[in-house]
Amino acid sequence: MQTNWNIIIEACKQKQATSQELLYRRCYPAMIRICLRYCNGQPDIAGGIYNQAMLKVFQHIDQYAGKSEFEGWVRKIVVNTCIDHCRSSVTFETTNYNEMDPNLLPIIPDAYSRIHSSEIVKLIHELPKNTGLVFNLYVMEGYKHEEIGKILGISAGTSKWHLNEARKRLKQKLETLFTKEYLANAI
Repeated sequence: MQTNWNIIIEACKQKQATSQELLYRRCYPAMIRICLRYCNGQPDIAGGIYNQAMLKVFQHIDQYAGKSEFEGWVRKIVVNTCIDHCRSSVTFETTNYNEMDPNLLPIIPDAYSRIHSSEIVKLIHELPKNTGLVFNLYVMEGYKHEEIGKILGISAGTSKWHLNEARKRLKQKLETLFTKEYLANAI
């Protein structure tokens, strides 16, 4: 369904409650998925983060200049609110990691076709908070290690280490999953 954002945005700038509710509901499906990703699938926490983000959207909607896609503008606010939430609940070691693990091997591409996306999301939620946060920022949001470092107050090397650790752990978990699947199908 095509949304006429301009009409909704202008009404929200006028503080019209019905338009704010409409905007809230239209953004909810896509944005709550982002919030769920950052809070390990806990719906009550994700809902709180989404509410905080939408409050920021309504407070700053006058700053939306219309030069970019509106949903992208809202998404940026949601991601930043998720980062703020994570930053308040995790702490990073101050050790500076500069090297990637040379033992890390890529996952075989065929493996991706045999696993459901909900299983992958579950595995990501099982990562340690710091490692999962860096993984989300790098893989899902497309931030560079230097940007992640600035956002989280860590070095780019530490960001790289956490990404490497996430990949290593996910690889181990996927291998365990595939071994179980193989054994179940071999019988």
